[in-house]
Amino acid sequence: MAKNKYNKQCSFCDEEIDYIDYKNLKVTNPFTTKYAKIVPRYYSGICLRHQKMLARAIKRARFMALTPFVK
Repeated sequence: MAKNKYNKQCSFCDEEIDYIDYKNLKVTNPFTTKYAKIVPRYYSGICLRHQKMLARAIKRARFMALTPFVK
């Protein structure tokens, strides 16, 4: 099936990632805006399962003071 701009593929599913670690900031930081808000699914193209894991990892990283709550 050809990819178009409306049909995005989950990058975590492509790489077969089962767990998103909150300590890996190289993975979590691209999915936050410049104001440290979590990017929604329809912008990022992440599937529901990985979006929930990503949100949980970002929230844990905020709680552990690895990323800011607000910039």
